Amino acid sequence: MRMLRRLFFALAFCLTAHPARAGAFVQPEEMLLAIHEASFSGSLRAFDNKGRLMPVSSYQAFTLDTALEYGALDWLTLLGRMEAVSDDDQGPPGFHYRGPGMSELGARVELGRAMEEDLVFSAQALLRLPGARTPGSAAAGIAQTEADARLMMGGSFELNELPGFWSAEAGLRKKGGLEPDERRLEFGVGVSIFDLLQAVAQSFHVYTAPTVLAPRGQSHKVQLSLLLNPGRAWSLQAGVFRTLAGQNARQESGALVAFWRRM
Repeated sequence: MRMLRRLFFALAFCLTAHPARAGAFVQPEEMLLAIHEASFSGSLRAFDNKGRLMPVSSYQAFTLDTALEYGALDWLTLLGRMEAVSDDDQGPPGFHYRGPGMSELGARVELGRAMEEDLVFSAQALLRLPGARTPGSAAAGIAQTEADARLMMGGSFELNELPGFWSAEAGLRKKGGLEPDERRLEFGVGVSIFDLLQAVAQSFHVYTAPTVLAPRGQSHKVQLSLLLNPGRAWSLQAGVFRTLAGQNARQESGALVAFWRRM
């Protein structure tokens, strides 16, 4: 049972986070994980300075991305990601952008394990590179080089003899230009419903300090996903997400589908 728990724990971490952030675990040596994701989101309201919702211009975004994770060593995973985006804000002033989004290059390093290896600690660093500096790309937030660093940890548990996991991440994203830096907290919990199906709940929290160009901001988003057939050569993920609270931030709702392939 312990071996099954460890297997589910490791694979569930790889199947629950956004591409290029596959949880605290590193990939097994010489294993390649490819993640292909499509997501759509929209917004008609935003949170004001006091966290109250107000109507704003229509905003829609569609993203296609591919992420790769390669186990270079048993303690080191190399990371890469590319995306194509379509962003439309009906304004005013409004913007429209279609083209390459942010690319990511980086690595995740395992720092240690505890509690008979059921608890893992790791660190991750990413360099985020803009795909284009064209009209609309700055408004879409993909025109400046960024750096993302975070510490991660996670553990496993059993719920009525069903394997489960929890995860936690804390990080800082240094933004380019005059954009405010972001402090990020992410949490996740997942439980196996059936042998081939898992349910996962995640929360994403972003905080920005006030700058000359922007006031203090924050957003708190929740995502619910179902994972089909994890633990084999391929897996499918489907989920929905929504911003539940915030300050000087849009309320976004959307859905995603992803295909995972392990080689």
